[in-house]
Amino acid sequence: MKYNVAWANTAAQNVSLKVALLVLCLIAIVLTLLVAKLSARKPIIIDRACFSSVIEGSQNEHSANEIEAFVREAIRQRFNSDANPVPDYLSPDELAARNQEQKELSSRTMSQTVIVRAIKANGNAIVIDADRLIAVAQIRSAFEFPLTATLNSTPRSVNNPYGLQLLKTIQPKTEQK
Repeated sequence: MKYNVAWANTAAQNVSLKVALLVLCLIAIVLTLLVAKLSARKPIIIDRACFSSVIEGSQNEHSANEIEAFVREAIRQRFNSDANPVPDYLSPDELAARNQEQKELSSRTMSQTVIVRAIKANGNAIVIDADRLIAVAQIRSAFEFPLTATLNSTPRSVNNPYGLQLLKTIQPKTEQK
């Protein structure tokens, strides 16, 4: 092979390798920008229930449905005798009040269940219309049990996915006739 032909083949290979390198560098830059753009988007959250649907994700805002679901669960944990309370759902004061109340009920061999009927947000307070069922052995009694609850926003966690905490529950004074 002549020196001229070998040099021409080497030069042609260099040119084709430079073009391939330039094309691959451009593809790498485009893909890097595309990955950066896609990673900055908010994730799609899909509710997997009977009918799967996309849920709008929010960081600190609580929807009315989320507040209602939390209040139902927190009231159940606060008042029901058979519930095992999650400490993140109830404030330390409410947890202490629950323990004292359950100790008093168990000393009288009574059990309690609270059924939430309606929940209304009234400014910072939550007004709860509930029924209180007290059972002594096979005898059960139902009473009207209106409550006013105060909630606190906390960071969402595995133990508390709602990001809410029940600070205080008050039974409003009702007039006796």
